[in-house]
Amino acid sequence: MPTTTRPDLYVVLGVDASAGGDDIARAFRARAKQLHPDTSSEPDAAAKFNELVGAYGVLSNHRTRREYDARRDAPEVVVVPARSAPGRPVVRVPSGPLGSKWSRRKAWTALIAGALVAVLGIGAAWLTWHLHESDAQRLADYRPVSASRIGNGDIEFITADGRIVSTREPEQHGEGSDLGPTVKVRYDPAQPTHVIVDASSMGRDITLAIVSLKFLIGGPVFVVLGARRLRRPVAS
Repeated sequence: MPTTTRPDLYVVLGVDASAGGDDIARAFRARAKQLHPDTSSEPDAAAKFNELVGAYGVLSNHRTRREYDARRDAPEVVVVPARSAPGRPVVRVPSGPLGSKWSRRKAWTALIAGALVAVLGIGAAWLTWHLHESDAQRLADYRPVSASRIGNGDIEFITADGRIVSTREPEQHGEGSDLGPTVKVRYDPAQPTHVIVDASSMGRDITLAIVSLKFLIGGPVFVVLGARRLRRPVAS
């Protein structure tokens, strides 16, 4: 069988052999607009368009491009996909960013950012645990009591040993008590004027736990993606 000369795929796309993935995608988009059978008036537009799509299919993929480059100077080169039967081909021109590949810079950015996010997740998890344990300890050490609001931001209550204590009402956050005539607080037996709101911190703890969990999952995912991209050839 006689050997046929195949067109140089880089020539078909109009780019240098050293062109990066983005350059190849841009060249393909520009040529596709010129040669698409729906818009081109050239008599052989359909054949050239098929040839262009085949060249882009080979050069936009790292593996097939490496294989093509390795055999480019040989008598037989990577064959452009066979043309369709006579008649206008039904070809869908890819939309959006074509052939977009991760550069080494993006891969390193993903890896480093993922590591930082993972560290933030560890820190958020530690903070959540520390706050929970601190609140639990305070609730265990302080005595619960129902205090009366006496105006001007002051409250009054009777301790377990019968002392009447007047002090400033603690500022409420999150799941605090309502604004009725009484408020549930906890006081320090050693210093009764030191009071805290007797309220649950579960809502805060759940929110922090969710945030830390997202960091702990998202961070390693980006680390793995970045590392995998760095282990394979990427677009320049």
